[in-house]
Amino acid sequence: MNVAALPYTLLLILVELSVGSLWVTLASDLRGGVTRGFVMTMALCVAVTGGLAYWTASGIDIGRDVDGYPIDPGWFGDAKRALLVVTGTSAIYMFAAFMGWDPIGRFAGIAGALAGILAVGVMAAMLAPPTWGYPGALIALIGGTLALGAVSVSMVWGHWYLTEGALPAWPLRDLAWVLLGALAFQAVVIAINLVVPVRETPTPASPVDVGIFGNPALYLRIGVGIVFPLVLGILSLKTTQIRAMQSATGLLYICMGAVFAGEVLAKGLMFVTARPV
Repeated sequence: MNVAALPYTLLLILVELSVGSLWVTLASDLRGGVTRGFVMTMALCVAVTGGLAYWTASGIDIGRDVDGYPIDPGWFGDAKRALLVVTGTSAIYMFAAFMGWDPIGRFAGIAGALAGILAVGVMAAMLAPPTWGYPGALIALIGGTLALGAVSVSMVWGHWYLTEGALPAWPLRDLAWVLLGALAFQAVVIAINLVVPVRETPTPASPVDVGIFGNPALYLRIGVGIVFPLVLGILSLKTTQIRAMQSATGLLYICMGAVFAGEVLAKGLMFVTARPV
């Protein structure tokens, strides 16, 4: 990975984690079955992660390229403002959950989720110039956002079963299905973005001498970031069906690390090849 791309990679991971966690937490809250304490905890985590994303963005001296990867800096200000809204509304969501003001909290969560959609959309527009098109960058960011959100929220929710054994099993089961769906969606996105030709190949200062299919990072991204989490997600789903919640949570721990590693590899490959995988 290019050194110049590291701040942008960190920013993208934080955006995906905060926005995805908010989406999945809000959906779980609206569907029911999760506790107020869990919603409060996740909203706090989203506020902290969103704040870190905004802080990271504020520290980036934006230019017209990232070590040879062309970007559209005109969208960066909109992305920062959207992240600020995500952070603020998540803090309100957390406080409202703590106070028992559920309607107010959910309204704030919905506002934050909409701001998160905007943040992901404008980040995709900023990164789109060298890729085959805006849809390619957008679906890749949406896939990463859903995967990071699903694996993070499901892993945290699994801990509630360790202290409250009477909780229903179906919320964790549903979260496992969301995770599997997100990973399957990412697999489709990778296939599309590997097939469609890019508009412009980046020209980093230290270029990689092999193409995308000759780069071992691609196979690590697929194996570690997609295939391995899919296996762990299926095993987690099976363990929830027999109410082995401690085992399911342990599997999700490993799955979360694999998904994170896959996303880091994906961003590194994108900045080198202009293929959002």
